[in-house]
Amino acid sequence: MTVATVSAAVCRLRIRRPLLVVREGPWGGVPLSPLLFLGAVAFGLTAAWAMAYPVHSIPALGYPVVGGLWFVALWSIQPTVITEYGIVPDVRCMECAVPWGRVVDYSVSRDTDDSGHFIFFYRNGPQAPPARVDVHVPAAQRDALTRIVQRKLDARFAMAVQRAYRTPSSAQ
Repeated sequence: MTVATVSAAVCRLRIRRPLLVVREGPWGGVPLSPLLFLGAVAFGLTAAWAMAYPVHSIPALGYPVVGGLWFVALWSIQPTVITEYGIVPDVRCMECAVPWGRVVDYSVSRDTDDSGHFIFFYRNGPQAPPARVDVHVPAAQRDALTRIVQRKLDARFAMAVQRAYRTPSSAQ
């Protein structure tokens, strides 16, 4: 478990200039499996203490440490990271990162709970088929991601639209 935690921390530290960390899932993206494990360990140790059952120090300290390391590992690799350079949907796979320059279109929708759903369409090459990255953003972070997207993409897309619809009279 320590190797996984160190590996997750190294992957997370490799990301340069993060602007926003988006955690998806129930309860703000908190990993539930390690929490359930830690709850079961706490229940077991509390029951052993209440019944005056002797517990060796290695399991009494080892299980909570393993659960904590498991929690840290999952917590650090789960989020989608929005950086100055693009979108990193999977922290463990830096090859999966999508630079802002590859994004060819995007769509934003608002859910009923005021959270946002951003869909980014991108191409890995000139002849490559389009692919997409979905980012579900909690309501508290929706405006921040909207500002980042406007700063990174809207100016480029507005220029392309202006070039596409330029008339001879508007060029003067």
